Amino acid sequence: NIASLERSGKGQWVVRSMNPSTTGRHLPPYAQETPLGMFVLQEKKVKMVFLKDGSKETGGYAPYASRFTDGAYIQTQIEYSPSLGTTPRSHMCVRNATSHAKFIYDWAPVNGTIIFVLE
Repeated sequence: NIASLERSGKGQWVVRSMNPSTTGRHLPPYAQETPLGMFVLQEKKVKMVFLKDGSKETGGYAPYASRFTDGAYIQTQIEYSPSLGTTPRSHMCVRNATSHAKFIYDWAPVNGTIIFVLE
């Protein structure tokens, strides 16, 4: 699952959103596990284009992608995908519903957001 927390003016943490998510799977050489640790939100792309495995050919795109240090993204998957919240399936990214990826994209400031990936 993915949760977004914001510190209130009273010093308390408030849950802003929660959503099922799916992380990266171990399937070298292309798919990698999502790294564990603490990261900084570095970049946002309204449309992240990705390549087909082992090719220079475009495989598609993910809207509202938010890249964090170590190269992974918080990105979208089909809104009602039954795979969200189940087993790892991505190529290192944290996949979640389009509506939640857009929320993160709109709400979280670049270089002002900390991302924790926990097992």
